[in-house]
Amino acid sequence: MSLALFSVGPVGPGQLTAASAQCLKAAEKASEGRDLAARKRYAEAIRELRAALELCPESQGTALHLTRVYLSARRFADAEQSANAILARDPNSESAQLLLANSYFMQQRFAEAGKALQKLLARDDHNADAHKLMGLTLFFYKEYTLAEQELGRSLQLKPGDQEALYYLGRVYYTQNNFAPAVDAFRRVIAANPKSYKGYDNLGLCYEALEKPDEATAAFRHAQELARAQDPSYDWPFANLAEMLIKQDRSEEALPYAREAARINPRSARNQFLIGKALSRGNDLQAPLPYLLKAAQLDVDYAEPHYLLGQLYQKLGRRADAEREFAAFEEISKRTPHVQR
Repeated sequence: MSLALFSVGPVGPGQLTAASAQCLKAAEKASEGRDLAARKRYAEAIRELRAALELCPESQGTALHLTRVYLSARRFADAEQSANAILARDPNSESAQLLLANSYFMQQRFAEAGKALQKLLARDDHNADAHKLMGLTLFFYKEYTLAEQELGRSLQLKPGDQEALYYLGRVYYTQNNFAPAVDAFRRVIAANPKSYKGYDNLGLCYEALEKPDEATAAFRHAQELARAQDPSYDWPFANLAEMLIKQDRSEEALPYAREAARINPRSARNQFLIGKALSRGNDLQAPLPYLLKAAQLDVDYAEPHYLLGQLYQKLGRRADAEREFAAFEEISKRTPHVQR
């Protein structure tokens, strides 16, 4: 943070006042807090930024940065208290309003996020970040047309915003509007060739457009990038496995499904994909542990129950099959878009 934010005016040699010395000390602590936050040492960053605010309470820049660090540390109650304290001093602070909305959004309190953003945008319709967050909020509300409008407005105001462009692509994909989705993800990748999420979603689009070779290439590129940048990202492995299973290429799919499950063993989908790939083989017992695990991990996941029922039928376990088919029907009633 710039020391100018704490300046108390020109000070000649030997004229450094106690107040100016205190604010200079605050500036040092704020700078250290920012450095610690950049290294994701959030507890230490919070300590330094709070100390800076104690020395120089009028520094809104430090207060805003402290609020951002609270959000990064997922200390939402502290973030909201900090943002509201800024707004008590400056009700027109768009930065504080946006941070407050972000806190609500991160907690999936979408109605509160929407209200906060409506208030902000009513005052300033040119706030690109507010339009983007409103678009994301509407996306998770499944209001896709409105989300598209908000994200489009955000990109009008800030054309280089890769996050807004990425989610605009997600909106298009969800609407089965695949051509503009491909264009959006290509633009994301052009701006950032290391965007593994861009390549992963491009692969999904190509799969939907029945271009399996292009989809496979995109998924594999996403896998390579994710290994280097985000080893916990399992989606391109699971997505490629699922596509190969749909193409009756289960033996090829199995290594990708196993890799997805290795990366994220708590994913019900990953366990299901292993079970589904194995179910195409001759050993009917092999898929059972994975399908049972998938059902255990997600009680609202109907598909494992249906496949278990089919396998139990083939194994002559009639009572088990009936139980699993009943579970499938019960879950299907409360969970839309179930596919067998």
